[in-house]
Amino acid sequence: MKIFLLLGALAALSLTYAQEPAAETAPKEPTVDERAVHAAIEDYVLAFYRAEPERLERSMSPAMKKMGYWRSSPDEAYSEALHMTYEQACELAGSWNAEGQQGEDLEYSIELYEVCDKTACGKVTAKWGQDYFQLAKEEGGWRIHHVIWQSAPPQ
Repeated sequence: MKIFLLLGALAALSLTYAQEPAAETAPKEPTVDERAVHAAIEDYVLAFYRAEPERLERSMSPAMKKMGYWRSSPDEAYSEALHMTYEQACELAGSWNAEGQQGEDLEYSIELYEVCDKTACGKVTAKWGQDYFQLAKEEGGWRIHHVIWQSAPPQ
């Protein structure tokens, strides 16, 4: 009988603790490197949105490799892989929204997947779709080295 009372008390005690809400933790403050990686990716998206190719010049390595898959509507098939050099990316950034043809209040979001001491990766979701980035810390700053992207996937 004593065993049953002890088991009952333990069960009641475990239910009490199980029902308590988890302790809330304050959001982690971004590190200097996380802020710098975010800024490099934001320079990339704003270079296109604001037709400011100089933003790419400070955030991308001249050896950058970019490739992606485009389609003009959700009903179309994706293109073959499109490859772009640093120079072509800078040229496109200067014209893609130069006259506001894409709109003015263009939304975007940036996710950082991982930031290490020398490498980082992240994602941007923008009007044109998703871009995934690999960055390296060099000469005291973060530079985008690889971009792979696609038009928005079917909903």
